[in-house]
Amino acid sequence: MTAITIVSGSPGAGKTTLARLLAARDERGLHLESDPFYGFPAHPIDPTTPASHVQNSAILTAVIRAATGFAEADYGVYVDGVVGPWWLPLLGRELAPRGIALHYVVLRVGLDEALHRAATRAQSTDEGAVRHMHRAFEDLGGFARHAVDTSGVAAEALLERVTARLAQGDFRVELDALRGDTRRQ
Repeated sequence: MTAITIVSGSPGAGKTTLARLLAARDERGLHLESDPFYGFPAHPIDPTTPASHVQNSAILTAVIRAATGFAEADYGVYVDGVVGPWWLPLLGRELAPRGIALHYVVLRVGLDEALHRAATRAQSTDEGAVRHMHRAFEDLGGFARHAVDTSGVAAEALLERVTARLAQGDFRVELDALRGDTRRQ
């Protein structure tokens, strides 16, 4: 079955590294970064604010539609982005009618490590945004089983752990069961 894997979590959790490694391991793997989509609006709204809901909805819809196009062409798509569980109903509405499976992996790391990682990468992330999104991912509700702690874990070890759990279906989201509201930021 065709599938899209979302690799999510707060900034600095290791999303890009893991998504890139997962795609490289897949013979038809494709790594789709969501961050560039946030640069498309000519007058962007800070995506961490409630005022950005319409913008964020449009951007995530565009990301999932791009991912869907590649998945329908038989690519194994690995999307990395800050996609909280509150956005899963929106993604489900896009994917369910197309028969595309969704796997949702949430990477977690301690706040200090997230701040350090975000500050030391080539394009550092604003500390306030890291703190805000780190808090937003503290309570995953019914998606707590999708969390993977990346604190002090080497990239290759994380890849092995996540690959094994993907193969077991641990991260699969039942799209028909998704209910909810996408207004939370």
